[in-house]
Amino acid sequence: MNTLPVFSSSEPTGLPKWQQPEKVAGWVVLAGLGAAGAYGWGHIVPFLVAMVFDTVRLGIGLGALFVLFLLGTNKRIQAGFWYAGQRILRTAAGIFVNTDPIGIMEDYIRTTEQEARKMDAEVGHIEGARELVQRKLAANAAQTREYLALADAATRQGEKDAADSYASRAAQLQEYSQRLQPMATTTANVSVVMRQILKAALRQIDASKFKVNLLKDEYELVKRTSSGMRAAMNILRGDPDKKYFFDLATDRVAQDMAQQLGQIKQAMRYSQEFVKEMDIQNGVMSAQGQRLLEKYQKGDFNALMTNDKTPAQPAAATLKKASDDAYSSLLD
Repeated sequence: MNTLPVFSSSEPTGLPKWQQPEKVAGWVVLAGLGAAGAYGWGHIVPFLVAMVFDTVRLGIGLGALFVLFLLGTNKRIQAGFWYAGQRILRTAAGIFVNTDPIGIMEDYIRTTEQEARKMDAEVGHIEGARELVQRKLAANAAQTREYLALADAATRQGEKDAADSYASRAAQLQEYSQRLQPMATTTANVSVVMRQILKAALRQIDASKFKVNLLKDEYELVKRTSSGMRAAMNILRGDPDKKYFFDLATDRVAQDMAQQLGQIKQAMRYSQEFVKEMDIQNGVMSAQGQRLLEKYQKGDFNALMTNDKTPAQPAAATLKKASDDAYSSLLD
């Protein structure tokens, strides 16, 4: 019988594996898939990174909005920022301006002393100018006498022109001295007045120093006394902020204790019925056992097998009452 030959796909073709068409096509498909995956990954990664950073920025923005909401609604936070701002501005102002009242008075005294020293120097300059004027007047008087002597000598010798010249010079010096004399008098008067003002200013400075030192000592004592009294009042009245939190904590502890006591009482009520039943059953069984023991001791062994169902009502009632009393005392 003739049969058709069967061709198997597993038969060797005689070609290397890398030259077989299906192998080549598979590798081409795998390479294409790898290239497509790499291309797609290159587009997906920037999107994922941008999404992560956008999410982080969104969280930061929401946190900032929440903080702003707290700042706008919470009175304690607003008061804290208000006082902090005042403290910062006061500290910044204290760098450039002395805000201590005692320091302000001491600065005024130092400024006044500087002005007094300047005034003393100016008085010295005025007195020096007056001395120069006096010397100039004395020199002019001496020069005038000399010119007059020369004019007189020239007149005796018959030299009229020379005599007129010397006489004219003497007249000019005399006029010059007459013009300087009021200035010398004014300078002397101003010097005297300024010396008097300077003496009064120095006395005022000394009095101000004494007053400031006294106020400084009094202010220091008052501050220390006030600090001690403030500490005492904090003990008596308590710090308002800390007292507020103390009251909150006290109320919370009281509420927690009340809740726990309520849970304890509720648990005791739930267990009361169970314990009562157990006490009743134990009492009944104990009474039955006692009766059986008495019958056994009397020799009536067959009585053990009888159906004795007489309940021990007094014992059960007694146990129930004792259990109720015990629970009542616990609940109270």
